[in-house]
Amino acid sequence: MGKRYFIELSRKDVGLVSYFPGLEIQDDPDADWIDDVLVPAVEPIAKRKNAKIREIPITFWVAVRRTARHRAEIFLFMMPAYPGAAIERILSQALEPIKDGKVHAGREPIPEYAVPCLQVFRGKLIDFYGYLGCYDNLNWFSVPAIRWQDKGPELDPLPVPEHDELITVDVPIEEADYPAIEARILSVSNGKECRKFQQALIPIAREET
Repeated sequence: MGKRYFIELSRKDVGLVSYFPGLEIQDDPDADWIDDVLVPAVEPIAKRKNAKIREIPITFWVAVRRTARHRAEIFLFMMPAYPGAAIERILSQALEPIKDGKVHAGREPIPEYAVPCLQVFRGKLIDFYGYLGCYDNLNWFSVPAIRWQDKGPELDPLPVPEHDELITVDVPIEEADYPAIEARILSVSNGKECRKFQQALIPIAREET
């Protein structure tokens, strides 16, 4: 099974918010906006050699909600909300090509229905999954996905059984190309405190399975 990795995150924080209609996936029932659009946009950021951007954990949360422009739009919250002008500019340039988006439209509290999906940290693009519960004596987890349904994007947590290879990484996280980590959402800590602990991701985010 290898190692199981996790990280503690908090919704009690503010994010730099962008929103997108998700039009890139409307013609493909199997498309996932996170994997097919967001990952290619932010993956080059992880490969940058800039010391500042490598040492700041940039975490992305997603939500879908109705807007005045569309039946539903994808809201992308980036933490920290104030990463500094240089990093904010790099992130803005990465997101600008996404179709019909409003990039860095403001700063808002992370809503209760948002889920973490990706993190860029120390040269890695990290994928998140979350705990769904126990069914049929198996622990089940979900991967956030955004599919096109009923003329708009919809957040669709996809269940993943515990034995799936997504749950564990058989090599140390620092050596994995695209590690998957469980996102444990805390209700007691604020986002500022959680971001401090994210700096110690490699030594603390592992447990034996």
